[in-house]
Amino acid sequence: MEEMTRLELLTLLYSIQALMETGNVDKAKEIIEKVIKEAERQQ
Repeated sequence: MEEMTRLELLTLLYSIQALMETGNVDKAKEIIEKVIKEAERQQ
């Protein structure tokens, strides 16, 4: 995965926030877990 720009990071965070606000907490957690896994893999 390439480094994310500030705009891409904000878009991701706002998307996760929107999921959580609409009750899709499990989907938000799933996305967070995938992003963390990918970030750890890139180190």
